[in-house]
Amino acid sequence: MDSNKETAIIYHENYLKHFSGESHPERRERLIETMNFLREMGILSKTWLVTPEPADEKEILLAHTREHLNFIRSICENGGGPIDMDTYAQPNTYEIAKLSAGGAICAGRLVMENKARNSFALIRPPGHHATRDRAMGFCYFNNVAIMIRYLQKRFNLKRIFLLDWDAHAFNGTMDIFYSDNSVLDISIHQDPRSFYPGTGFIDQIGIGEGEGYTVNIPVPSGTGNSDYLYIMKKFIIPLAIAFKPEIIVISAGQDSHRDDFISGLCLTEKGYHEMTRLLNELSKDICNGRLVIELEGGYNLNALARSNYAIIKALLSDYWDLEIKETPRREIEDIVKKLIERFREFHSL
Repeated sequence: MDSNKETAIIYHENYLKHFSGESHPERRERLIETMNFLREMGILSKTWLVTPEPADEKEILLAHTREHLNFIRSICENGGGPIDMDTYAQPNTYEIAKLSAGGAICAGRLVMENKARNSFALIRPPGHHATRDRAMGFCYFNNVAIMIRYLQKRFNLKRIFLLDWDAHAFNGTMDIFYSDNSVLDISIHQDPRSFYPGTGFIDQIGIGEGEGYTVNIPVPSGTGNSDYLYIMKKFIIPLAIAFKPEIIVISAGQDSHRDDFISGLCLTEKGYHEMTRLLNELSKDICNGRLVIELEGGYNLNALARSNYAIIKALLSDYWDLEIKETPRREIEDIVKKLIERFREFHSL
């Protein structure tokens, strides 16, 4: 550990060995471009670069069924094959997916052990679409859910706050935590009525003890920086303060960038920087600065690299002097009003 560097970047060269298929958007160049850009900008020298170990089976099973783990392992041992229309397994997929989950675990452990104030796991394949018992949407194991369950078990955490800003709803993460009130999990995503995975509606709020602890925020195509910041300041941050988490976790999918071909959302690297800044400062106020970020989507290579750089700048508290108009569209104001009304009975809003 370099005690002079408070931000840990988790990365492994073997992440580049994962192959999703010819012309597949989830490709190795996503991390190659990012790492090259981070080196070019000189920011890696200000962070602690950490090489993770793979998650073991017991850790995977904290969030997944034995049947699911065995299925992924078996399909890979038998040479690979299609899992769904856009998720394909290769012979090495099982091992690299375990390494991706291990990267998320490493990021969380370093922060909880006070070896890093905050961390960013630059991992692939992504994970937030993987449910307890099914791989889908480029995802095999749910990296962030495995990490959260690991932190709960090892460090006896009672309250974890998770924000997912990937363009797609976190259906897998939602599935795993849907009846759990120890994790307040929030997803801002493009309206699922016409967008993958077709779930993540505002009335999906959890069940049983978990009712009120899953928050879906579907937003229309065209939603951009000022809209996201309005949602953050008027709803998400007050919700986090009321919840009093012991750690803040971000599933950072930069496919919500305006230059990304996957979605119709219009965030820019300035928006990602500012959202990270807000949560970084909040973490210092409510949970001893504990903030962990793990990579999900983002498929425009240049936009992803710039956005990851912007996020790391904010983790380092090297803040930009930004000019983002805080004038949300009426649609966004109406969504926030509905959210406050809906969740007021569960949280002190």
